Amino acid sequence: MPDFIYRLPNIGIMILLTVGISVICIFTPMLIHNLALFIPTQQSISLGQALFSPIATSTGLIIGFLLNQAQTSYREIENIAANEAGKINNLDRLLLRFGSEDALQARVKLRAYIESIINHEWFELQHGRGCQETHLLWRSISQDIFKLDPLTPKQLSLYGDIIDKQEEAAEGRELRIDRSTKSLPGFFWVVIFTLLCSLVAVNTLFLRNEQLTFGLTILPIALGALISLLVVTDKPFKGQNGIRPDALIKILSAIKTRTE
Repeated sequence: MPDFIYRLPNIGIMILLTVGISVICIFTPMLIHNLALFIPTQQSISLGQALFSPIATSTGLIIGFLLNQAQTSYREIENIAANEAGKINNLDRLLLRFGSEDALQARVKLRAYIESIINHEWFELQHGRGCQETHLLWRSISQDIFKLDPLTPKQLSLYGDIIDKQEEAAEGRELRIDRSTKSLPGFFWVVIFTLLCSLVAVNTLFLRNEQLTFGLTILPIALGALISLLVVTDKPFKGQNGIRPDALIKILSAIKTRTE
Protein backbone atom coordinates (compact mmCIF):
# COMPACT_ATOMS: atom_id res chain seq x y z
CA MET A 1 0.00 0.00 0.00
CA PRO A 2 1.45 3.46 -0.91
CA ASP A 3 2.96 5.36 2.03
CA PHE A 4 0.98 8.55 1.36
CA ILE A 5 -2.23 6.88 2.49
CA TYR A 6 -0.88 6.66 6.05
CA ARG A 7 -0.86 10.46 6.25
CA LEU A 8 -4.64 10.26 6.52
CA PRO A 9 -6.47 9.55 9.78
CA ASN A 10 -8.08 6.12 10.12
CA ILE A 11 -11.52 7.45 9.24
CA GLY A 12 -10.05 9.14 6.15
CA ILE A 13 -8.52 5.85 4.99
CA MET A 14 -11.85 4.08 5.48
CA ILE A 15 -13.80 6.73 3.57
CA LEU A 16 -11.25 6.83 0.74
CA LEU A 17 -11.19 3.07 0.21
CA THR A 18 -14.90 2.49 0.78
CA VAL A 19 -15.96 5.25 -1.60
CA GLY A 20 -13.31 4.33 -4.17
CA ILE A 21 -14.18 0.63 -4.23
CA SER A 22 -17.93 1.36 -4.26
CA VAL A 23 -17.64 3.83 -7.15
CA ILE A 24 -15.60 1.39 -9.23
CA CYS A 25 -17.87 -1.59 -8.51
CA ILE A 26 -21.09 0.35 -9.20
CA PHE A 27 -20.28 2.69 -12.05
CA THR A 28 -17.86 0.57 -14.11
CA PRO A 29 -20.63 -1.90 -15.07
CA MET A 30 -22.91 1.02 -15.95
CA LEU A 31 -20.31 2.41 -18.35
CA ILE A 32 -19.73 -1.01 -19.90
CA HIS A 33 -23.48 -1.51 -20.40
CA ASN A 34 -23.46 1.51 -22.73
CA LEU A 35 -21.51 -0.59 -25.21
CA ALA A 36 -23.75 -2.63 -27.48
CA LEU A 37 -21.55 -5.73 -27.26
CA PHE A 38 -21.85 -5.89 -23.45
CA ILE A 39 -25.60 -5.53 -22.91
CA PRO A 40 -26.60 -8.24 -20.37
CA THR A 41 -28.65 -11.17 -21.63
CA GLN A 42 -30.53 -13.93 -19.85
CA GLN A 43 -27.53 -16.21 -20.30
CA SER A 44 -25.13 -13.65 -18.82
CA ILE A 45 -27.44 -13.09 -15.84
CA SER A 46 -27.49 -16.83 -15.15
CA LEU A 47 -23.70 -16.94 -15.38
CA GLY A 48 -23.40 -13.93 -13.09
CA GLN A 49 -25.67 -15.53 -10.49
CA ALA A 50 -23.54 -18.67 -10.57
CA LEU A 51 -20.24 -16.77 -10.19
CA PHE A 52 -21.17 -13.94 -7.84
CA SER A 53 -21.60 -15.86 -4.60
CA PRO A 54 -18.33 -17.93 -4.81
CA ILE A 55 -16.23 -14.90 -5.77
CA ALA A 56 -17.80 -12.64 -3.12
CA THR A 57 -17.40 -15.32 -0.44
CA SER A 58 -13.79 -16.04 -1.43
CA THR A 59 -12.96 -12.33 -1.37
CA GLY A 60 -14.44 -11.90 2.11
CA LEU A 61 -12.69 -15.01 3.45
CA ILE A 62 -9.29 -14.01 2.07
CA ILE A 63 -9.57 -10.45 3.41
CA GLY A 64 -10.67 -11.86 6.80
CA PHE A 65 -7.72 -14.27 6.86
CA LEU A 66 -5.23 -11.53 5.96
CA LEU A 67 -6.78 -9.22 8.55
CA ASN A 68 -6.26 -11.87 11.21
CA GLN A 69 -2.64 -12.26 10.14
CA ALA A 70 -2.06 -8.49 10.22
CA GLN A 71 -3.67 -8.16 13.66
CA THR A 72 -1.57 -11.03 15.03
CA SER A 73 1.61 -9.47 13.65
CA TYR A 74 0.64 -6.06 15.08
CA ARG A 75 0.12 -7.50 18.57
CA GLU A 76 3.37 -9.46 18.35
CA ILE A 77 5.39 -6.34 17.52
CA GLU A 78 3.57 -4.40 20.24
CA ASN A 79 4.63 -7.10 22.74
CA ILE A 80 8.23 -6.98 21.46
CA ALA A 81 8.37 -3.24 22.17
CA ALA A 82 6.86 -3.71 25.64
CA ASN A 83 9.28 -6.55 26.47
CA GLU A 84 12.24 -4.46 25.38
CA ALA A 85 11.12 -1.67 27.72
CA GLY A 86 10.88 -4.17 30.56
CA LYS A 87 14.41 -5.45 29.91
CA ILE A 88 15.81 -1.91 29.91
CA ASN A 89 13.99 -1.24 33.17
CA ASN A 90 15.52 -4.35 34.75
CA LEU A 91 18.97 -3.34 33.54
CA ASP A 92 18.60 0.10 35.13
CA ARG A 93 17.50 -1.45 38.42
CA LEU A 94 20.54 -3.75 38.47
CA LEU A 95 22.94 -0.91 37.66
CA LEU A 96 21.52 1.10 40.55
CA ARG A 97 21.96 -1.81 42.92
CA PHE A 98 25.51 -2.38 41.68
CA GLY A 99 26.22 1.02 43.18
CA SER A 100 29.62 1.93 41.73
CA GLU A 101 30.32 5.30 40.13
CA ASP A 102 30.77 3.66 36.72
CA ALA A 103 27.40 1.90 37.03
CA LEU A 104 25.68 5.17 37.93
CA GLN A 105 27.25 6.84 34.90
CA ALA A 106 25.95 3.97 32.75
CA ARG A 107 22.47 4.70 34.15
CA VAL A 108 22.72 8.30 32.96
CA LYS A 109 23.57 7.07 29.48
CA LEU A 110 20.76 4.53 29.66
CA ARG A 111 18.25 7.32 30.28
CA ALA A 112 19.66 9.22 27.29
CA TYR A 113 19.36 6.01 25.26
CA ILE A 114 15.66 5.63 26.10
CA GLU A 115 15.04 9.27 25.20
CA SER A 116 16.84 8.74 21.90
CA ILE A 117 14.61 5.76 21.07
CA ILE A 118 11.48 7.78 21.86
CA ASN A 119 12.50 11.03 20.15
CA HIS A 120 14.56 9.79 17.21
CA GLU A 121 14.55 6.06 16.53
CA TRP A 122 10.80 5.57 16.75
CA PHE A 123 10.30 7.81 13.72
CA GLU A 124 12.91 5.84 11.76
CA LEU A 125 10.99 2.62 12.44
CA GLN A 126 8.37 3.85 9.98
CA HIS A 127 11.02 3.35 7.31
CA GLY A 128 12.19 0.00 8.70
CA ARG A 129 15.53 1.15 10.10
CA GLY A 130 17.19 2.14 13.34
CA CYS A 131 18.82 5.44 14.32
CA GLN A 132 22.60 5.74 14.15
CA GLU A 133 22.69 8.10 17.13
CA THR A 134 20.73 5.61 19.22
CA HIS A 135 23.02 2.79 18.10
CA LEU A 136 26.12 4.70 19.17
CA LEU A 137 24.57 5.44 22.56
CA TRP A 138 23.85 1.76 23.11
CA ARG A 139 27.35 0.77 22.03
CA SER A 140 28.80 3.20 24.57
CA ILE A 141 26.56 1.76 27.31
CA SER A 142 27.63 -1.79 26.42
CA GLN A 143 31.30 -0.82 26.63
CA ASP A 144 30.77 0.82 30.01
CA ILE A 145 28.98 -2.25 31.35
CA PHE A 146 31.75 -4.60 30.27
CA LYS A 147 34.24 -2.32 32.06
CA LEU A 148 32.44 -2.58 35.40
CA ASP A 149 34.74 -3.96 38.09
CA PRO A 150 32.89 -5.93 40.78
CA LEU A 151 34.69 -5.57 44.12
CA THR A 152 32.26 -7.02 46.64
CA PRO A 153 30.39 -10.35 46.69
CA LYS A 154 27.14 -8.43 46.10
CA GLN A 155 28.56 -6.68 43.02
CA LEU A 156 29.98 -9.96 41.77
CA SER A 157 26.56 -11.64 41.96
CA LEU A 158 24.89 -8.68 40.25
CA TYR A 159 27.48 -8.42 37.47
CA GLY A 160 26.39 -11.64 35.73
CA ASP A 161 22.75 -10.50 35.78
CA ILE A 162 23.73 -7.10 34.38
CA ILE A 163 25.56 -8.73 31.47
CA ASP A 164 22.56 -10.98 30.78
CA LYS A 165 20.08 -8.07 30.84
CA GLN A 166 22.34 -5.99 28.64
CA GLU A 167 22.38 -8.78 26.04
CA GLU A 168 18.61 -9.19 26.27
CA ALA A 169 18.04 -5.45 25.80
CA ALA A 170 20.35 -5.46 22.76
CA GLU A 171 18.47 -8.41 21.27
CA GLY A 172 15.16 -6.64 21.98
CA ARG A 173 16.25 -3.59 20.01
CA GLU A 174 17.48 -5.67 17.08
CA LEU A 175 14.22 -7.64 17.02
CA ARG A 176 12.13 -4.45 17.16
CA ILE A 177 14.01 -2.93 14.22
CA ASP A 178 13.84 -6.18 12.25
CA ARG A 179 10.08 -6.55 12.75
CA SER A 180 9.42 -2.91 11.85
CA THR A 181 9.57 -3.92 8.18
CA LYS A 182 7.03 -6.70 8.61
CA SER A 183 3.89 -6.28 6.51
CA LEU A 184 1.78 -8.25 4.07
CA PRO A 185 3.71 -9.27 0.95
CA GLY A 186 2.79 -7.28 -2.14
CA PHE A 187 1.43 -10.42 -3.80
CA PHE A 188 -1.49 -10.51 -1.35
CA TRP A 189 -2.54 -7.01 -2.43
CA VAL A 190 -2.38 -8.22 -6.05
CA VAL A 191 -4.73 -11.09 -5.11
CA ILE A 192 -7.18 -8.70 -3.41
CA PHE A 193 -7.10 -6.37 -6.44
CA THR A 194 -7.69 -9.32 -8.78
CA LEU A 195 -10.68 -10.51 -6.75
CA LEU A 196 -12.18 -7.00 -6.74
CA CYS A 197 -11.73 -6.80 -10.50
CA SER A 198 -13.46 -10.18 -10.79
CA LEU A 199 -16.41 -8.81 -8.80
CA VAL A 200 -16.61 -5.81 -11.12
CA ALA A 201 -16.54 -8.14 -14.13
CA VAL A 202 -19.32 -10.27 -12.65
CA ASN A 203 -21.41 -7.15 -11.95
CA THR A 204 -21.34 -6.34 -15.66
CA LEU A 205 -23.29 -9.55 -16.33
CA PHE A 206 -26.40 -8.28 -14.51
CA LEU A 207 -29.20 -6.03 -15.66
CA ARG A 208 -29.72 -3.14 -13.27
CA ASN A 209 -32.83 -2.95 -11.08
CA GLU A 210 -33.46 -1.35 -7.72
CA GLN A 211 -33.11 -4.53 -5.66
CA LEU A 212 -29.94 -5.65 -7.42
CA THR A 213 -28.37 -2.18 -7.30
CA PHE A 214 -28.93 -2.03 -3.54
CA GLY A 215 -27.39 -5.47 -3.02
CA LEU A 216 -24.36 -4.74 -5.20
CA THR A 217 -23.84 -1.45 -3.35
CA ILE A 218 -23.73 -2.99 0.13
CA LEU A 219 -21.02 -5.51 -0.74
CA PRO A 220 -18.39 -2.96 -1.94
CA ILE A 221 -19.02 -0.85 1.19
CA ALA A 222 -18.44 -3.89 3.41
CA LEU A 223 -15.32 -4.93 1.50
CA GLY A 224 -13.99 -1.35 1.54
CA ALA A 225 -14.38 -1.19 5.33
CA LEU A 226 -12.58 -4.52 5.78
CA ILE A 227 -9.75 -3.54 3.45
CA SER A 228 -9.35 -0.19 5.25
CA LEU A 229 -8.95 -2.06 8.56
CA LEU A 230 -6.36 -4.28 6.89
CA VAL A 231 -4.45 -1.23 5.62
CA VAL A 232 -4.49 0.44 9.06
CA THR A 233 -2.89 -2.57 10.78
CA ASP A 234 -0.63 -3.72 7.94
CA LYS A 235 2.34 -1.47 8.75
CA PRO A 236 2.72 -1.43 12.56
CA PHE A 237 4.65 1.83 12.96
CA LYS A 238 2.81 3.95 10.38
CA GLY A 239 -0.34 6.01 10.50
CA GLN A 240 -2.69 7.05 13.27
CA ASN A 241 -2.89 3.46 14.51
CA GLY A 242 0.90 2.98 14.55
CA ILE A 243 2.50 1.51 17.67
CA ARG A 244 3.62 4.25 20.06
CA PRO A 245 6.54 4.12 22.56
CA ASP A 246 4.16 4.27 25.53
CA ALA A 247 5.92 1.47 27.42
CA LEU A 248 9.28 3.23 27.07
CA ILE A 249 7.79 6.55 28.20
CA LYS A 250 6.47 4.90 31.37
CA ILE A 251 9.80 3.19 32.02
CA LEU A 252 11.68 6.46 31.52
CA SER A 253 9.42 8.14 34.07
CA ALA A 254 10.05 5.34 36.56
CA ILE A 255 13.81 5.42 36.01
CA LYS A 256 14.00 9.16 36.58
CA THR A 257 12.44 8.78 40.03
CA ARG A 258 14.13 5.51 41.03
CA THR A 259 16.40 5.76 44.06
CA GLU A 260 16.70 2.12 45.05
